[in-house]
Amino acid sequence: MKKLFSIPMHFGAAALMLMAPLAVSQAPAGGPPPGFNPRGSGPYDYADNTGFTPLFDGKTLKGWDGDTALWSVKDDSIYIHPSCEHPTGTVYLIWQGGEPGDFILKYDFKGTERVNGGMQFRSYLSAKPTGTVYPPRPQMAPRPPAAAAGAAGQPPRPAGPPRQPACANPGTPPSKESQAKWDLFGPQADFDAPNMWSGMFYEQGGRSIISPPGHVVLAEPGKPTLVTATVAEKAQLTEWFKKDDWNTFMIVAKGNTVQIFMNGHLTTSFTDLDPKYFRASGKLGIEVESTGEYWVKNVYLKELK
Repeated sequence: MKKLFSIPMHFGAAALMLMAPLAVSQAPAGGPPPGFNPRGSGPYDYADNTGFTPLFDGKTLKGWDGDTALWSVKDDSIYIHPSCEHPTGTVYLIWQGGEPGDFILKYDFKGTERVNGGMQFRSYLSAKPTGTVYPPRPQMAPRPPAAAAGAAGQPPRPAGPPRQPACANPGTPPSKESQAKWDLFGPQADFDAPNMWSGMFYEQGGRSIISPPGHVVLAEPGKPTLVTATVAEKAQLTEWFKKDDWNTFMIVAKGNTVQIFMNGHLTTSFTDLDPKYFRASGKLGIEVESTGEYWVKNVYLKELK
């Protein structure tokens, strides 16, 4: 994804203080408060895959489609290694088993260096779109210096990380034409090894950074998106992230609301009421760009009725 800006993790008082329909608060440290009656509830067991369908067999790319010159299986994981010498550009590996609408999706990601990517869902092939198709992006005027502070309810957008230093023997990525049949537009649960955006809702080919990690966001037609609540500050997100190690993610998509969880913590809740962009179903796929090793395993899907 083409992330040109990063998003600060705190915006002051949350606009409206409206929690999205499926959003939940983080549990307080030390367990539930005195007198709390869970009525049989308990912590979610991410290792319990009862009712889920495995999407990756741990040995082959059966059921997935992408450029096998780039994607492979290593250490029982889907694997790809973009590097300066062997760049991939932005590429995808697409699950061929259907186009889920409402679902729970669990998976593990690990990345090194600057690798950046995520899990696409409710997405569509940009070359052969069906259903809701994102409108062309409008031509944007240069952002004036005063806009760096952000409008009311909107986050300021400082510059992202410094550019990657050039390597001695830079390679050429595969042509866009050779990858076009796998190119996806649509929502993505983000992941990046430096942990600037992990756990956010990103939209390929559409609104880009739309729901940053650590926040609950509401999108309505004809209005700016609003941060309605903050669930985690940047320091907390950093503590939850496991750098250079496996991170367990879960996406819960039900109707117009998507929640993204990272290592057992809610990182993003996004309610999308804008019919120009909301898609009720679509393709699943893994996306990667930048440089570094990238592993994906334990991919499990439960479709919701």
